[in-house]
Amino acid sequence: MTDRLQMEGVVMVSFYSTERLEYEELVEPTLSTSAELGFAGKSTTPVDSDEVTLVDESGTSVYANGREVGLDFNLEGLDEKPIDSVLTISAAANGMISADADPDDEYTGFARDLVELIRKLTLELDPIYVATFNTHFAPGIPSPETVLAFDVPIDLERIPWLGVYSEPVIEQLGGREHVLETPAWTVEELENGSILIITTRTPWKGYHSKLPADDHLLGADDVEREASDDGSAGLSDPFAALDSGEFGADVCVYRDDIREEFRNEDLQLVRVRVDDRGDLRRLEDDTFVRNVVEDNSGGKADVIGRMLDDIPADATRDEQMVSALLHESIPPSFVCLEEPEGQNVVTKVTNLDVETDKHDLLVSLGRVADLEEFHEDEDLEMMCNALDKIADLEDVDGIEKTLEDWLV
Repeated sequence: MTDRLQMEGVVMVSFYSTERLEYEELVEPTLSTSAELGFAGKSTTPVDSDEVTLVDESGTSVYANGREVGLDFNLEGLDEKPIDSVLTISAAANGMISADADPDDEYTGFARDLVELIRKLTLELDPIYVATFNTHFAPGIPSPETVLAFDVPIDLERIPWLGVYSEPVIEQLGGREHVLETPAWTVEELENGSILIITTRTPWKGYHSKLPADDHLLGADDVEREASDDGSAGLSDPFAALDSGEFGADVCVYRDDIREEFRNEDLQLVRVRVDDRGDLRRLEDDTFVRNVVEDNSGGKADVIGRMLDDIPADATRDEQMVSALLHESIPPSFVCLEEPEGQNVVTKVTNLDVETDKHDLLVSLGRVADLEEFHEDEDLEMMCNALDKIADLEDVDGIEKTLEDWLV
């Protein structure tokens, strides 16, 4: 029995053009190509462009082996945009590829059908660029914006898992010979001169860090982006200093609540222990929380990806979290607990009934603890006492200034 990889979200495939396409240039060839490859209507009969009903005059669905595939057309033109998607294909990501197939082989099942549909439609529609992305945001996976086209020349931050590049884009990326040498799972020159690249056999595998294809095709521009990314430096996991069996208090958000900023309403205080694998597990029921990050190189997405990169078999998705305590200023002494129900700086800040950004407050206190004149033994106790005083006050304005005054 074929083992299918369990992936979440919806795979989207966007075909970009710099020109408006009419119905007979877009809808008819898309439907006829779909029918040719075995995609049918609900009645299992091939789709016919003369009979198809466009939902809201913009799209329809076809089916392959019981899987619904959405076809959304842009017949309104580009307005004033220099480039836009004229066709978007969408399908559930779950079970796209088989896990037990030889990694050197061609795809089987739906992945084979989808890739072949992309190949054929590239020849029919002659897009300037085709990009794939996933609607499901997971730790370490770049957001769709990093692979989509908003202007010409096309400016990419990452190479999509599957992409098709026309001659103008090929020249941008270093020329035909250079692009054909891209280190990727599949590099294929199509009949119209476009180049199809599939970076990894498994969609989005390893995308929490830059792939060889990114380095090869984006080169210096990619390096410059990393260097200018404010979130790419100064990251460290304070739990990396704890040994197996030690207790701590982490401040986490569920993986579905990951945002650019940590909001107070999303923060969860989690009392944990470090297990024999180096993972964090809840003290209350021993369920998996996250991996401890030993390697803090790379950008923010890299580090977040490593927190959920090696998930044990007994972990469920709704239990998995990422830490908000990765700023290098937050020391291990803030998270370490001498006993399971003990208190420390993290527990006291998290339990404050204030509107002040608690993540930023912990970072500010960490910077105080990093000062040369800060003596961990006595001054850490003083900091905890100051937080107790804050907790007893009402309507505290300028909490950081109040703490600074007391600590100094």
